[in-house]
Amino acid sequence: MLRVTIHQSGEECRLELAGRLEGPWVAETENAWRSSLRPDRKMEVDLRQLTGVDAAGHDLLAAIQHAGACFIAEGVWMTAIIGELGSRHPCQTAEPLQPAKKPRSRPTSAQEENSK
Repeated sequence: MLRVTIHQSGEECRLELAGRLEGPWVAETENAWRSSLRPDRKMEVDLRQLTGVDAAGHDLLAAIQHAGACFIAEGVWMTAIIGELGSRHPCQTAEPLQPAKKPRSRPTSAQEENSK
């Protein structure tokens, strides 16, 4: 199963893929990508929620990258796949998936006394 979400704004389009890019979902993803292409629009592909890619999905990602799209990826596995494609188009506008870590609070003097 794969969910493809298209986020469009004036000069940018972001395809967000969640699930497995395999089997019949490769053709559906290609249709969504091609229907979103515009010569004056920057294309980003968010792969952070992708959990699997078969050979046809890998080929599609290579075609998307070759067309000039940038990829948003996290994790060792997805970074390795993007590295195999030879992607030189990292997205500069990507927002992190997880919120920034909160700083650890220091114990107050009352908490320090209780821990002794």
